[in-house]
Amino acid sequence: MKKLIILLLIGILITGCSEVKKEENKVYSFTYNDKNFILGEEFSTSKYGKEVRYAEVPSCAGQGVDKTYTYDHYEITTTPDGDKDKIYTIYLTDDSVKTTEGIKIGDSLENLTKTYGNDYEKRDNAYTYTLDNTHLEFIVVGDTISSIEYYIDIE
Repeated sequence: MKKLIILLLIGILITGCSEVKKEENKVYSFTYNDKNFILGEEFSTSKYGKEVRYAEVPSCAGQGVDKTYTYDHYEITTTPDGDKDKIYTIYLTDDSVKTTEGIKIGDSLENLTKTYGNDYEKRDNAYTYTLDNTHLEFIVVGDTISSIEYYIDIE
C-alpha cells in the first residue's frame, strides 16, 4: 500500500512538473534568407553579411556611434552597448520582403489587422504593435502600408 501511495505521489509530481512551462518573452524579429534578425541581439557582419552601404552618426539612444547597414531590401541600425553593437531598428525598404508573419509594404490595412489583430497603438497614420520591449510599426497611407519598421526600447 505504501508503494502504491509513493508511486501515485511520484506520478502526480512528474505530471505536474511536466505541465509547468516557463513562458518565454516574445519579441518581434525579422527573417530573411534563413537569417533571423532579433532586436537587441549583437550585430556582426559575419553573421548577417556584407552591406551595400554603411553610415555612422552620433548615437541618439546612447553614448558612441549608431551604425546603419543598408542591404538590398532592408536597413539595420545598431546602437552601442558597451563594446558591442546591438540591433536597434530594422527598416524594410521595399515590397520584396515581408515581416515574419507575412505582411509587406503595399498590403492593405485590412490584411494588417487580420494578421496582427487590433491590439495596436495608433498615432496619426502609425499602427504600432508591441511585444515585451520590441515594437513593429506600420505607416498606413489611405488603406495601404507604406512603411514597416521594427524597433526596440533602449534602456
